[in-house]
Amino acid sequence: MAKTVFDKILDSTTGPKSFNWYKKEVAKITTPGARALINQGKATIRPKFGVMNLFGYDPKFKSTLPLYDRFPLILPLDSAKGGFYGLNFHYLQPGARVAFLRQLQEYASDDNYDKKTRFNLSGGIPNNSYFKRTVKHYLFDRVRTSFLNITADEMAIGIFLPVARFQKGQPY
Repeated sequence: MAKTVFDKILDSTTGPKSFNWYKKEVAKITTPGARALINQGKATIRPKFGVMNLFGYDPKFKSTLPLYDRFPLILPLDSAKGGFYGLNFHYLQPGARVAFLRQLQEYASDDNYDKKTRFNLSGGIPNNSYFKRTVKHYLFDRVRTSFLNITADEMAIGIFLPVARFQKGQPY
């Protein structure tokens, strides 16, 4: 199997790295587009809860939205009527994404942050400004691609990939 962008960056690590290191490594490579990443593998037809997901989306009420992301990078929260709720990291600036990901560590199933680690966010996060800015409702019939699953060991890379495709403006 061909190496994904995540594998290429992880292969160059020699131990724990800072978020700045990951950001620089992502900037060094020619990043494939969101659709190409989704087609590379580890994709499912439904969002995988407990890990990040990247997918193509076409909002039902896009004409009334001030802006929207065509390729959300989310941590699914819970099922909802006709779809699910998710935290879209693309609505945060890169530094805020790092801060939010660090805050979410307390919801991890273990301290290994590997392929087996899962995040349980089904109860929400009370009084968290990042949570309030990123929680969105997604409808299954508006999903346009498979869901690329990004496990805990790849999340530090995933939050820096330039795959957001905002329409009608920028969130920051």
